Amino acid sequence: MRNLGNLLVHLFNRQGRMDRIFPSSVHDRCLYCEEEIRDSTSYQSFRVCPYCRFHYSLSARQRIQLLADRKSFRETHKYLNSVAPITFSQRGSYRNLVSKDQNRTGLTEATVTGTCRIDGVRTMLVVLDFGFMGGSMGSVVGEKIALGLEEAARQELPLVAVVTGGGARIQEGVLSLMQMAKTVTAASRFKEKGLPFVVVLANPSTGQAYASFANLADVILAEPGSLIGLSPLRALRELSATPLPLDAHTAESHLEHGLLDNVVDRESLKVRLAVLLRLLTGEKLGKGEFRPPPRTRPALGADPEVWEAASVTRHGDRPSATYYIRNVLTQFFELHGDRLSGDDGTIVTGVGYLYDLPVAVVGQQRPYSLDGAKYHVNPDGLRKAQRLIKLAARFRLPVISYIDTQGADPGLEAEEHGMGNAIATTLSQLLEAPVPIIAAIIGEGGNEGALSLGISDRTIMQQYAVFSPITLNRAPGGPFIDPEVDREAAEALMLTARDCLELGIIDAIVPEPADGVQNDPREGAAVLKAEIYRRLKEVSKASRSKLLGERYKKFRQMGETSAYSQEAMDREVELLLRITAGTRRTAQSTRNNRKRAPEKTPEAPAIPLEVD
Repeated sequence: MRNLGNLLVHLFNRQGRMDRIFPSSVHDRCLYCEEEIRDSTSYQSFRVCPYCRFHYSLSARQRIQLLADRKSFRETHKYLNSVAPITFSQRGSYRNLVSKDQNRTGLTEATVTGTCRIDGVRTMLVVLDFGFMGGSMGSVVGEKIALGLEEAARQELPLVAVVTGGGARIQEGVLSLMQMAKTVTAASRFKEKGLPFVVVLANPSTGQAYASFANLADVILAEPGSLIGLSPLRALRELSATPLPLDAHTAESHLEHGLLDNVVDRESLKVRLAVLLRLLTGEKLGKGEFRPPPRTRPALGADPEVWEAASVTRHGDRPSATYYIRNVLTQFFELHGDRLSGDDGTIVTGVGYLYDLPVAVVGQQRPYSLDGAKYHVNPDGLRKAQRLIKLAARFRLPVISYIDTQGADPGLEAEEHGMGNAIATTLSQLLEAPVPIIAAIIGEGGNEGALSLGISDRTIMQQYAVFSPITLNRAPGGPFIDPEVDREAAEALMLTARDCLELGIIDAIVPEPADGVQNDPREGAAVLKAEIYRRLKEVSKASRSKLLGERYKKFRQMGETSAYSQEAMDREVELLLRITAGTRRTAQSTRNNRKRAPEKTPEAPAIPLEVD
């Protein structure tokens, strides 16, 4: 039903006459689910059906009214007009068409720009209006968008663009096409300023706007059910040899394929935009919402045995990265996708507040129910992490990484998608990121997959977590079958938090509740949160050059002789000496025993006596 409705909207939207199918009068029943909506607050205030959540179209003025704080919007370049449009429309004079839409909508063109406040955050707002010639990109539209980007850069304001329509203004010929280059030029110059650029795609968002400035945004959001893509849905249907999927060309499909950061309901859009803008501009959380971490640290219990730690870390109830992210951060905004082809669930990324500090977070996510399942890192997930690292570097956000994986995906498909390249590139980006980085090993740290997020200024490790050069239950010769062999391998690999601390691989051990954090996840999350904050405050004091220098030095010296490695070698030498001394004593004792024992001599032959 939703797909048919979207198609109907799209066909009428293409003609730029949405008001004919959705007049300004209030509907008694939803055009999708046919439920009564006339008296619904959601419909009256937001034009959203409270039952099926279908989002009806809005004009640019209505969208500004919903997003901007009351009386805060100040329009810019309101009366900008085209002075000499090309006129070759078969339906009459282009000037007449523009004049009719101006009279009907009260706008001079298909976009409105201006400054405003979004929940107190001063912002430049650019809104395309589908009701004006389908929101098509003519010369004036391209100029107003470019001017909005330039004005935001001049005033050092974040920019939010709401796109509806955005196809070609065919009446202006190739000049319409060139507006893509114009807006991309302005958007690229704006991003050089290091200011947040957020785009909201509404129904429909197709054509030139979608394929130009809209896809250069730092964060791309969309309203539910919106038609999104370069080509019109009709063209896709005509060119496809098989029927299209029901959700083809929708916001939900784009989210699944990693092309959007999130789909946000219109009722919560303003609040979510405000949170996102505050995080990306580095604004600290208000004093009333900030509670400092406790000064005292819980005592560290007895160190677990290697096999005990390996067993606990695979417990099905052990908290995952998502659990810690939700309980460690406040106002968390999840960001999806690699902007290429997918949204791999093995990696979770987003931004949020750690106490009062805005941070970026990336976590390796294990399945919610293990049941013997494998959980590996995939190339798509690491490219998703790379997006987060770039975003953090761009907006000077500290990075927190949660490590919990059996390792890199060993399958052929992962290899063909560039597993090695994805790991190497992620490591390089972490090494060069000019922001503080804290890594927390919260579960199983398996081989290269775990290390892919392990480059950091401070690395902490939960008490029962493990870190290994190979995945348990797997050896170079193939998978282990005998669990006793698995136990022997674990004991031989120096896996535990204590081992990693003494080897200099980690900087601190985070205490867990007795027998593992799965017995008290809330307490474990609180302890981990406080430890991450302490470590982050330590490294945040360093300058950028010192931070990068110390990070380089830390990993450049990995494997060199340390106090612990020297001690280990001394113990080994001492053991060898004891063995040698014991062998010598045994040999000497044997010789002494031989001396004390009576010697047995062979009988002498009989000698004849000479008689005189």
